[in-house]
Amino acid sequence: MKDYSSISRVAVGNFNHLILLLSLSLSLSLSPPTARAQESPITASVNSTHFSTDELVILSVTVTDDSPLQPRPILPRLDGLAVVDLDISTDVSVVNGKIHTQVTYTYRLQPRRTGTLTIPSVSVKIDEQVYKAPPLSIEVSQGAPPAPSAGNAVKPANISPPPTLQGQDFFIEAQVDQPKPYLGQQIIYTFRFYQAIQVYRQPELDGPLFVGFETMGLPVREYNLDIDGRTYLISEIRTALFPKSAGNITIGPARLMFPGNIYEQPVELYTDPVTVEVKSLPENAPPHFNGAVGQFKIESSFSPQVAVVNQPSTFLVAVSGLGNIPLLPEPVWPDLAGWRMYDSLSSLTTDTQEDGLMTGTRVFERLVVAGQTGEFTLQPATFVYFDPLAGEYRTISSQPLTVKVIPVPTPDPAAAVATPTPVPTPVAALTATTPVPVNPVVNPGLVVSPDVVERMTLPVLGLLVIGLCGALPVAAALGAGGLWWWQQRRRPLLSVPRLRPETKALRKPRHTLHPNLAAAMRGQDDNYKVVSLALQDYLGMALKTPVNGLTRTELARRLRQTGLGEALIERLETCLAQSEIGRYGPATDDAGWGLMAETDVLLWELDKALKAER
Repeated sequence: MKDYSSISRVAVGNFNHLILLLSLSLSLSLSPPTARAQESPITASVNSTHFSTDELVILSVTVTDDSPLQPRPILPRLDGLAVVDLDISTDVSVVNGKIHTQVTYTYRLQPRRTGTLTIPSVSVKIDEQVYKAPPLSIEVSQGAPPAPSAGNAVKPANISPPPTLQGQDFFIEAQVDQPKPYLGQQIIYTFRFYQAIQVYRQPELDGPLFVGFETMGLPVREYNLDIDGRTYLISEIRTALFPKSAGNITIGPARLMFPGNIYEQPVELYTDPVTVEVKSLPENAPPHFNGAVGQFKIESSFSPQVAVVNQPSTFLVAVSGLGNIPLLPEPVWPDLAGWRMYDSLSSLTTDTQEDGLMTGTRVFERLVVAGQTGEFTLQPATFVYFDPLAGEYRTISSQPLTVKVIPVPTPDPAAAVATPTPVPTPVAALTATTPVPVNPVVNPGLVVSPDVVERMTLPVLGLLVIGLCGALPVAAALGAGGLWWWQQRRRPLLSVPRLRPETKALRKPRHTLHPNLAAAMRGQDDNYKVVSLALQDYLGMALKTPVNGLTRTELARRLRQTGLGEALIERLETCLAQSEIGRYGPATDDAGWGLMAETDVLLWELDKALKAER
């Protein structure tokens, strides 16, 4: 007899095993995690595989994750590529009741060299697991070199590339054309910026202070130059310098900074300091030497050509040439016997030569009045200057002038007889004692007869009344317009572009301008120079030592020794840098009024901080 119980147990066991196998195979066939486990949550791609140095590489990194805290990819160190910009876009969707998030990171990369460049794997960490996208390779070829701007482009100058320029993408240098000038002699300080590739992050220039020099900015010029197989765009910022004291003067280094971002540190380039050995002028100066240094010529003229006795004329002397034209002293005027001479104005015109030297003309005028008629010879005017090229003093003279002085013109009696004045009826009412306002010496043609006056009186009075009535609304409109115009003219000082919220202090009716800033404004029309002079003078008094020639680092170190806070030091350095950039860079919209307002607020705050420390 068979044991059916054992058979039933085996059958049940086999059936259960079969059910387990079927359920397992069904779950394997229907479950998607196996397929998804093979997909990476991060992908990376570029917009092309071939680029030039003047194109941007667009790197797109996409991260897909369903967690509420979206992980951020880790960008590896890039060789030959610089991150210029980053955009982030997010796409959120709901699938089967679950939030599905996809974030795309778009990096703009600037190629810094040619050849094959590799973008290493970009990684992301999700749930303690690191995922990596495959690396990418691109080919970079040399693109078109940067071109000079139309307004500043000039032909390439004859310059010698510095020996330390050896294929760098960016390079700066500074030099002077005359390292051993005489006192007052014009020299040219030139800052050059070499760039072989496009600049997508605008650099910031921090120039030297030029302590010990009178300065005048010169036009910027740009040109392309081929150096060791690469084409560089060279930008030159030039400044005319006039030494004010003898001895060695060191011009501090200039700094060019490329701003950084979250992926790259800022890059700073520095020039070497430049030392100028200023020579004193020889001691055998002529009696009438007043400090003019350069090469000049002198001319004189007289206006009008025929003078009238006891009426003013103009005696002009023009000094032109190469040197500090705005500060030229007056020439030595001749002694004009029989003439009265009065001081007048002077005018100025300047120009820049191709080599950067400043030339111009300054015209001096004097009003002269002849006391008698006749023909006179005006003696020459003289001008004494020092010629640095010849190394000697020179005296030049204008040409003598011959001037004819005539008496005051009188009316022609023949013309008065030939054209008798008609006698109308109203004249009969005049008596012998009636005064007639006639001045034939001034202009006999303007004599008006009484009948004309009578005929014109009523119409003129009528027109006058009508004109006054009509002019009232016009005058009101003009007055309102004039008030608006005057307010607009004051706005640059009272409504400057806001650099910081503190600049609102200048708009207060009872605000007092800081004494250092007010003193620097006297005789200056350049707001940026006013800021520089005010800050230098203030810091010199605060530190009890001249700050001329101090570098930014040394100045900041000395200010920290006084206990001044980092925030004020940073604002102070910013104002100094903006003043120099404004003086030697392109013109700004507000002409430096905003910086003036910021400096005024800063000076008052420095007063409080330094007084508290003391």
